[in-house]
Amino acid sequence: MNDRLHITQSELQNAQPLTPAIPAAKNALGDEAIYWLFARWSLWNFFDRVWLQTIGPLPHPSRGPFIFYLNHSSWWDGYLMAVINRLALYQRFDSYLMMEEKQLRNFRFFTWCGAFSVNRRNRADIVRATAYISRLLRARTDRALWIFPQGQILHNDQRPLVLYPGIARIAQTVEHVTLCPITMRYEFGGKQRAEAFVRLGPAHRLQAGIKAPALMDDITQRLINSLDALRDAVVAGDTSNFRVVLRGRPGIDQAFASLLRFLNLVRKKQAR
Repeated sequence: MNDRLHITQSELQNAQPLTPAIPAAKNALGDEAIYWLFARWSLWNFFDRVWLQTIGPLPHPSRGPFIFYLNHSSWWDGYLMAVINRLALYQRFDSYLMMEEKQLRNFRFFTWCGAFSVNRRNRADIVRATAYISRLLRARTDRALWIFPQGQILHNDQRPLVLYPGIARIAQTVEHVTLCPITMRYEFGGKQRAEAFVRLGPAHRLQAGIKAPALMDDITQRLINSLDALRDAVVAGDTSNFRVVLRGRPGIDQAFASLLRFLNLVRKKQAR
């Protein structure tokens, strides 16, 4: 566990102001525009398929609020997260995303989707960001935080898996919260375009009285288990427990195969 900045509950309770440097600025039209013009179009254009495996019951607001914690192995993760939110969770949650302040300043329009900033090198800002999202989550069970606790893009199979402790601080501050691992993997099979694989769940409730180090160990191990299970299924080519949630446009290989099938059909008709 990476605990270079130990934040106390007293600091969180007394945090002033209760907003990070860049708070979320939810905008329904802006959110839809980002999804359709950036995420959905890009995934359709560059990927063959997006596969989803759900482990356990699908997360529901009646069990919320939720913290969805994801591995971070690619630039594509943010776009895939938007697809998961819509095509797997059906936008059941009022979602928020913790995002590095420097990055969010460059792409401030992501605040329309619920992104808010955190500066992991500034203790006071960590306190404000944690207090801010904790307050939002406590207010409604249909709210959810999406977080990449690795804090940087790293290979799926890199071990040890090191996570920032912010997720534990937030969960303990909210108290009555459900956590859910989501892992993602990208692979080139026998086609021109890559395929994305997602494993969602199983969700787990925060144990009452659990200490931060034990909680971080539990979250880390659950993320590792999910990453390993997803890798094993993909390497084995076993998609029996997956469903396709998004199909991309045909690649050159598929277009050429369709052309060959058409030409063969024409030849057979001419030979009769």
